Amino acid sequence: MPGLVCAIVDKDGLRAVGADGIRAAGAADPLTVDDRMHLGSCTKAFTATLAAAMVADGTLRWDSTVGEVLGKAFPAMHDRWRAVTLEQLLRHRGGASANAQPADWSAAWACTDSPRACRAAFVGAMFGRTPAEAPGTFAYSNQGYAIAGHMMESVAGEEYEALLARRVLGPLGITHAGFGPPTRAEPGSPAGHDDDGTVRDIDNPAAIAPAGLLHMPVGEWARFVAFHLGATPPKELAGAAAQLGRLHAPSDGAPREALGWKTAERPWGGPVLMHAGSNSKWYCVAWLAPEKGFAILAATNQGGDAATRACDEACAALIGARAKENGAPAPRAEEPAPRAGSPRREPRSPRREQGSPRREQGSPRRTTDALAGGTSTTWQPFPARASAWRWSARVAARPRVRHGAGMGFASPGRPHRRGHRRKDTP
Repeated sequence: MPGLVCAIVDKDGLRAVGADGIRAAGAADPLTVDDRMHLGSCTKAFTATLAAAMVADGTLRWDSTVGEVLGKAFPAMHDRWRAVTLEQLLRHRGGASANAQPADWSAAWACTDSPRACRAAFVGAMFGRTPAEAPGTFAYSNQGYAIAGHMMESVAGEEYEALLARRVLGPLGITHAGFGPPTRAEPGSPAGHDDDGTVRDIDNPAAIAPAGLLHMPVGEWARFVAFHLGATPPKELAGAAAQLGRLHAPSDGAPREALGWKTAERPWGGPVLMHAGSNSKWYCVAWLAPEKGFAILAATNQGGDAATRACDEACAALIGARAKENGAPAPRAEEPAPRAGSPRREPRSPRREQGSPRREQGSPRRTTDALAGGTSTTWQPFPARASAWRWSARVAARPRVRHGAGMGFASPGRPHRRGHRRKDTP
């Protein structure tokens, strides 16, 4: 795989961060800790946090309904959509389908209007049909987050992307975020890659930005994660901070999804939050242990099972190092390994129905596995304790554990199949 960035976070923010590898296959530019990395479905936690901020100031309620907020704009809305609530959508229980209809997906790719207008067209097509699932039934859905995002931008009178920047990213000091491939915002940024290492620098359509199009440096992602660990919030997010209990509370029924997060129990962290994200060209994962006050982040500029495995095992190595230093229960080799992937991969690979979008940086090229080559990791420690977190990229990416048995908290899972929900066992 081309490159990997990992970080350790606590309530004070970034404690340590390391990067290894290259930005794009066939190029010599090294991946750095300041590079923008694509977050995929980890965007969902940002969208849910924006909702919390809007609930806190009274702009919306958790039980605001689709009909109440969007009914006038979509008079032909099917009646079964009208009672669906904002919270149901954010918990993947709003009736939206797991996969977009092919015609809707093609139209989303073809849309050249503003992201808000493209989203309106995308959700409007859904509203013309009965919900795919009975509201209250779980179905992991990017489409549901598109509806939630459109609810927020409609009541605010401001496009979702700008609204998120103003209400969440800006107050947290996240200044290098954007939507879509990082190279679109900053030429020379890392490029995405297919699972075979071929450069494939594309992303999903803007219509589903609230579900999975954010990018930013891992160090800035850490500021958001520290907020969810209970860091003192900026005054603009004090109301949202008061909603953290709601955001992190698992749903009543299985699977026990929170709002933008998955929930689990781990011996090293107690009740934990996690989510992974991938548009099939990038992969990232976050593990948060709020009661223990720390989190681990990993991101790579390649999709597929090898990328998932590398991020999972790097997280395992870092969690194990922290557990050893703090005297926390060490994972036992006989414990079943959880699977750290996203609840499901994005429903479709980000390519057009009729041909693929052109890459921004020349023809695809292949690369060897930079991490397997044993190159050294560049660390930027934050404050003195960080020196205790030093680790080898080679060891983190290739620990001496059996896949599926291993360290008891972050090992690879089965390959995704369409319609197959990836299990994330405690």
